[in-house]
Amino acid sequence: MKLITFHASWLSIVITISASDPLFDSNYAKQDIIFRDVAVIGGGATGTYAAINLRKLNQSVVLVEREAILGGHTNSYTDPATQTTLDYGVQAYWNLSVTRDYFAHFDIPISNWEPEPKTTVYIDFMTGKQVEVRTSSNYSAYIQQLDKYPWLEYSWDQGHPVADDLVLPFRDFVAKYNLVDIAYTTYFSCQGFANVLDQLTINVIKFFDKSYIGALTGDYVATKQHKNDEIYVRAKAELGQDALTSSTVIASKRSKTGVQLVVKTPSGKKLIRARKLLISMPTRMSDMKPFDVDGKESKVFSQWKYSAYYVMLVHKTGLPAGYKFLNADPSTTRFNIPQLPAPYQITETRVPGLFYVWYSAPKDMTQSEVQADVTTIIKRLQDTVNGATKISPEFVRFNSHTPFKMVVSAESVINGFYSELFDLQGYRSTWYTGAAMMSHSAGVLWNYTSHLLPEMIAAP
Repeated sequence: MKLITFHASWLSIVITISASDPLFDSNYAKQDIIFRDVAVIGGGATGTYAAINLRKLNQSVVLVEREAILGGHTNSYTDPATQTTLDYGVQAYWNLSVTRDYFAHFDIPISNWEPEPKTTVYIDFMTGKQVEVRTSSNYSAYIQQLDKYPWLEYSWDQGHPVADDLVLPFRDFVAKYNLVDIAYTTYFSCQGFANVLDQLTINVIKFFDKSYIGALTGDYVATKQHKNDEIYVRAKAELGQDALTSSTVIASKRSKTGVQLVVKTPSGKKLIRARKLLISMPTRMSDMKPFDVDGKESKVFSQWKYSAYYVMLVHKTGLPAGYKFLNADPSTTRFNIPQLPAPYQITETRVPGLFYVWYSAPKDMTQSEVQADVTTIIKRLQDTVNGATKISPEFVRFNSHTPFKMVVSAESVINGFYSELFDLQGYRSTWYTGAAMMSHSAGVLWNYTSHLLPEMIAAP
């Protein structure tokens, strides 16, 4: 009864502020007007987690996702010939209590994750020549640096003034603290983050943090079936009609009393009227245009820069079984770290003859551009490892994770960008979560979101 009363009063507020705009008027069919406590935008790892847990907190919710499925960067594949399942997007999750609880909610068994054993070959993908690479699994010197900023594990609090080391280009940070032995490993662990040597140290620390080091030292879990999208299949089933997939927001009005969203769905336009809005998608300006962004918000969002990241499965490569080919630069002054755009690796999966390829670039590329470059590189590797073998690879799956790893300039960091970003929490009835707000580790994001939701609910 209380919910019905709330919705009735909320309706009167909305009509008062929007009657002059036909997009937001009352000419929608009754079934096309959706009243909710919270509207969540983005059905990736964070948005889906938020929607499921808002329900646990007795909040009515609607989730809007532009893709036909939930899961964001989680990409799973089942080989039709062998029925072998594998993940070519998100591989595993930090073994935190919030991670275990989330999988337990869906009754999905998990187990310790370990990388598949393969013979590693370092190759300059530009020339096809093998490279000797200096690497180490001893992260103690790097962890000493992380321990100077423990709050960065779960926040963007940089202290004031911002430490000089945090805004150094990572190449200078490596040289300053003699981290040469782990420089290549850091680059390789920061897949999707283009040209890591040129990035600010704070951004590398936020990416290659203790959660990622945990993955390298055995502190990660994954689904037992190697099918991480299972959690999103079950989440979508649980949300039912509250998950609007293949849907996009095309207009909105936001104020301190609530939000209205016009959503284009496969069955036509819907009008969502919600007390609060939670945005989990990347907040680059081009994506925020439908959200009635004002000057305070655009000042923040317009500063974002990002990398491009593409994941794919390729077969008919002509490459030998049991190998992973890692891209490396012969230059020791670059710590063997190659310049991008290029693949990080071309690695055989658990399906014989099927290879993972993960590719990054400092700016957007088209699918045809990426695939053409990957094809050229694979043929170059054929010359190196097989000599006479000449076949053209075929792409089985291709997904874009762009925009990836949102960052800002050193000047923006020093001038308080992240304070301004987090000051937007609750402004115009809107809250934010997702990778741009915290981390690319799902466990860290779920932990952050689990603390954000009660604060959002309690806010007036």
